[in-house]
Amino acid sequence: MILLAAGRSSRLGQPKALVDVNGQPLVQCLMSRLHQLNDVEVTIVTNTDLLADLMLLCPSTHVVLNPDPEKGRTGSVQCGLSSILERKGRLPRKVLLVPVDRPGWSVQIVRHLLQMETTSCPVWDKRGGHPLLIVGEDINAVYLAKADVPLSSLVHRKTIPVDFPWLHLNIDTKEDLCELVTASKEDWF
Repeated sequence: MILLAAGRSSRLGQPKALVDVNGQPLVQCLMSRLHQLNDVEVTIVTNTDLLADLMLLCPSTHVVLNPDPEKGRTGSVQCGLSSILERKGRLPRKVLLVPVDRPGWSVQIVRHLLQMETTSCPVWDKRGGHPLLIVGEDINAVYLAKADVPLSSLVHRKTIPVDFPWLHLNIDTKEDLCELVTASKEDWF
């Protein structure tokens, strides 16, 4: 799995990965959920400003630097894939992309995604959400693409309908933080 936390959070005005959720940084809340899955290895991709903080907060996790996150999400995914390739000697067959600013997913949704054999994402209310599972040749396409090419133009997703109203939770503004606090009180969080 690759947890994406390399954005500069300019609209929010503070690092999204470090947003306080009931006394705990958001990144740790997400890691706690991911660790409910069996045999999960997470690679966090971040920027220069957050590298040391995330290494301290998640000491048993591979934290890697995207030196140029302004190029876009594909570049961050490539940094994560490169780290996995260095450690494992090959690219993974499947990789789940979990953006830190899109925390509206449950462990059940992730388990369902991980069973898929094609690139897939959850959909609620006719809109796609996260996490995104990338499989097989789509991983190679992302790895070999230019860093600034949007993921949406590189992979075609199978949509998995879910009944999950929190799926589109997106942490971009101060107003979104109120919704995050409300979501954090839910059992799935």
